[in-house]
Amino acid sequence: MMMKNKKGWLRIAEAFLAILLITGVLIFLNTGFDYSNKKTDEIYFLEKSILNEISNNQTLRGNILQDNPNIELIENEIKYRIPLIFNFSVMVCEIYEICNPDFYYEEVYAKEKIISSTLQKYEPKKVKIFLWKRK
Repeated sequence: MMMKNKKGWLRIAEAFLAILLITGVLIFLNTGFDYSNKKTDEIYFLEKSILNEISNNQTLRGNILQDNPNIELIENEIKYRIPLIFNFSVMVCEIYEICNPDFYYEEVYAKEKIISSTLQKYEPKKVKIFLWKRK
């Protein structure tokens, strides 16, 4: 009789280990999807840091607040901060305008910041950065 009870406990232990193994695999696969969210957060953090750098640079602030800002000057200042796997574009708009690029890709990461003034001029503008993966 003792032998039959040991076989029963052994089957229970095997079933428990199988359930534990399946649960572990499912948890591992489920956390794999968070990777893309983490990458997205890193991209938005990069855009935010670039926009902060632009807002702290008096030359770039003055350029942005002009009537016809030199976008090339802004792009030349930030192009070394953008990883090579991305293309980027910068737009300067009025605060009340919607800044949309003339192009459309599947995944475009966009972030904007308002540049409000310099010591000489108060005409706030909006700077927006668009990042997308190179093909």
